[in-house]
Formats: sequence, structure tokens, C-alpha cells
Amino acid sequence: MADRDPLRRAVVEDVADGMSRIFEAADTTLVPSRAMTGSFDAALMAALRAKGFPVAVSVGRGKAFDCRVDPLEGNMYRVTVHVGDTELSRLWVLDGATAYSGGAWARRE
Repeated sequence: MADRDPLRRAVVEDVADGMSRIFEAADTTLVPSRAMTGSFDAALMAALRAKGFPVAVSVGRGKAFDCRVDPLEGNMYRVTVHVGDTELSRLWVLDGATAYSGGAWARRE
């Protein structure tokens, strides 16, 4: 669902910025918990690497990582990011060609 262009660009930038504020990029190696395929996943991984997050392929060498964008109702989406035991979530709204966050990041340890 996040491959809808304005939403993809906004969410990728927001997730990368949010993660770099919460985690020390150089000290947080990400281990994707699933195959990161598709334009959203590729853009997200590139943005995280550009922020300085190392990415590993084997468990035990970093923190499990996943990011999902789930449609809710109408033009609303929930973005959920898992980094190890930390979960971040935020609502997003896609209004035509404009995407914007629907609130602050919620963090759960």
C-alpha cells in the first residue's frame, strides 16, 4: 500500500528521520525480519543507510527490524516500525497528492 508515491516518499523520510532521533545510527545495526522487496522497502533501506544505519543479514548481529504501512479506513494508514523490542507507530493521511502525519510517533518498549 505504501507504494503510492506521495505516501511512500513522506513515510520513508519520516521513518528515517524519526529513527535517527531515537537510535544512535552507527551503533544500531538493523537486521530485516523479512525480505525487503518492493519500491517502499528499497527506498526505506536506502534512506536508513544514508542516515548511517548499518544493515546486516544474519540474526544476532543487530536488532530485528521491520516497517509496515497498513491501510485503516478511507485515506488513513498506520505506519508501524519495530527495532528490536521497540515499536514506533504513527498515523498517516493521504489526501490526493499530499501525505501528512496524523499525529506524533507513539513509542512502546
